[in-house]
Amino acid sequence: MITQRLAQRFKRLTRSLGLSSVLLMAISPPLKADTIAISIPKSGDFSEIGNQFEAGARLAMKKHGEGHVLFVADDGCDEDLASLAAQDIKSIQPAIVTGMICNVAALSLANELKQDKTPLLIAGARSVRLIKDRDREEWNIWRMSPGDDAPAEAIASYISSNLKDTAFALVDDGTIYGRSLTDTIRLKLNDTGMKPQFADTFRAAQSTQSGMLRRLQRSGVDIAFVAAATTEDLFTIAKNHKSLKIKNRLVVTEQLSSLPFLEDANLVSEGVMIAMQAPYENNQDTRPLVALLAEQGIEPSKALFEGYAAIEVALSALGDKYSVTTENLKTKRHESILGAVEFDSQGKNNHNPYKLYVWRNGSLEPLENSNNL
Repeated sequence: MITQRLAQRFKRLTRSLGLSSVLLMAISPPLKADTIAISIPKSGDFSEIGNQFEAGARLAMKKHGEGHVLFVADDGCDEDLASLAAQDIKSIQPAIVTGMICNVAALSLANELKQDKTPLLIAGARSVRLIKDRDREEWNIWRMSPGDDAPAEAIASYISSNLKDTAFALVDDGTIYGRSLTDTIRLKLNDTGMKPQFADTFRAAQSTQSGMLRRLQRSGVDIAFVAAATTEDLFTIAKNHKSLKIKNRLVVTEQLSSLPFLEDANLVSEGVMIAMQAPYENNQDTRPLVALLAEQGIEPSKALFEGYAAIEVALSALGDKYSVTTENLKTKRHESILGAVEFDSQGKNNHNPYKLYVWRNGSLEPLENSNNL
């Protein structure tokens, strides 16, 4: 009882003097400048991806992080679990937090940790909202992963740079994903004064897409961008394109990036282009890691490479104060096995990993010069 009354008196005293926040800061645990935290799903439906990310992070720490500590928090790709993960992270006060492969976890941690100004290096979540609302919500976040609009930016850049005098079409499957991409492309091209000569929506999950392709042919466009949420739809379109001898060139979304591994891939038209990220295992900078994984019998995966790269960037940005780490994220160029990472004023990675690849001779090759088609 005495202890309780003393605590209440102390609370009233500090409040009346306006010293509560100062005292709380004084008794809070000190920033651990040698500690990097990762927030990933260790439980739930996405735990396998989380485990792969952690494996990559630990490999990077072993290679580059001597003298540093990795703290792992389970956000479960779930809002409530992410809130608990944030409390665990707060208790150790790491110099930087990375991971956050799901949008819901990234948003939850951004809100939970913003008062401390903890730097969050988002390495998987792709929500445009993370950048759009960053300043208004006062989130100290830096998104190194590409945004949901990254494929659209790559396509719009290609069209505006190479097809200024070319009739083009925008086609989607009617899904939120497909419609969002074509709408984003349309808006970005409007800024350059370019408009599609033809737009269409096809019915998904059909055994043939010959109707849509014939409409494209009659439209007279030279090239069509087709956004679809499934590999099956794009594969059907690409096969029909060849069998019907359609002349329009096709650019499709990354769902067809698995084309080299699909049965009957030879039935797809030569010259089909895909907006996608470079295969990680084929990247020159990732080859030493690929060799190491082979030696250890570890299967390479997208999440593993992302975990490795996230730790590289986190170590590059690390400072002994949140303000120093934040300044390093704001001003420095950070190298990683997945390429350079450099942030704009909104905390968005300036380097878009999406490029166009063209299907030639049974493989996907980087499209360096569209005039070669």
